[in-house]
Amino acid sequence: GKSESPMIYHRWTALSIIGALLGRQAWLPFGNSEIYPNQYIMLMGSAGARKGTAINPGRKLLRLAGYDTFAADAVSKEMFLADMGKKNNEALELDLETLVDDNPAETFVVAEEFNDFIGQGDLPFVTRLTKLWDNLDEYRHPKLHGKSVYIYKPTVSILSANTQQNFAMAIPAEAIGNGFCSRFLFIHSEPTGIQITFPTTPSETDRAWLVDRLKEIRIKCKGPMRIDEDALETFDKIYKKFKPLDDYRFQHYSTRRFTHLLKLCIIITCANLRMTITKEDAINANTILSAAEKKMPKALGEFGKARNSSVAATILDVLNRSVEPKSMNDLWKFVSKDLNKITELQDIVLGLTKAEKIQLVKIGRK
Repeated sequence: GKSESPMIYHRWTALSIIGALLGRQAWLPFGNSEIYPNQYIMLMGSAGARKGTAINPGRKLLRLAGYDTFAADAVSKEMFLADMGKKNNEALELDLETLVDDNPAETFVVAEEFNDFIGQGDLPFVTRLTKLWDNLDEYRHPKLHGKSVYIYKPTVSILSANTQQNFAMAIPAEAIGNGFCSRFLFIHSEPTGIQITFPTTPSETDRAWLVDRLKEIRIKCKGPMRIDEDALETFDKIYKKFKPLDDYRFQHYSTRRFTHLLKLCIIITCANLRMTITKEDAINANTILSAAEKKMPKALGEFGKARNSSVAATILDVLNRSVEPKSMNDLWKFVSKDLNKITELQDIVLGLTKAEKIQLVKIGRK
């Protein structure tokens, strides 16, 4: 229906909640391993882009469908692991060498404010999340609050939101090299400009249909997926003809792009209550992923490009939202806390000008 939130946010929220709902109960055999539908999604945009307007209905629908393995909204990396391993460790009665629980340890991180969840500049936590995306058979963390934590088949899904400025504060630039940017999908959009004074209450009939469909997906979509013979050639073309993103921050993304595509195919196929991936599913997933990829470099702004990338992102955001030019003094009001002197701002503005990100105009003597 009508929404102030961009359609792409709603689309990826839907994909995310279905992936989390499936967990490890549906998978695609892939060589000597399996691909599962868990995803790391981050909706990126300015503070008024209505990211939460898309995320919150998805979380509510998932709760109504009976899903209850949500992560805490704000948690340390130690407690995050402890919460995931809690059921396993209780079942093992702290005998960490004996496995008695066959259920994967699943958790869904829904963080409208991602920084509240991950903190600021916590590289070890970022690295740990990066590793958990890979659906390990087990994860052991020694001596956490005096005792080890054992996690059987950790399965983590993330649906989050952020602005460029806050992202730069939360994620250390070093994370680019450890695979973080190849596992997260950054879904960017500008604000729609749509203004709805009094949003319409969703139809109870529509809500009930969606909840029933989610329950049906969870009941019917279990076990190994298969790929239809007619789809194999399409997948081969998609895999071999993909051109890497023209941004060094995503230089490792191309190595995992096909995995992202197959995760999407599992989700789309199960959403239609099928267990066989068709040629149409492959094309649909590739179209959705390609549309997101075009804006992924813009989603990160200046993050990881320079020492003052967060300041540059702030300047670009201020100018994008302004209806008239801003003077150096105007910009200094927004970034004075992050820089030592105004000459640093002048250097950043000069760099953005040479990069053709902004333009200088003369008004009177200014």
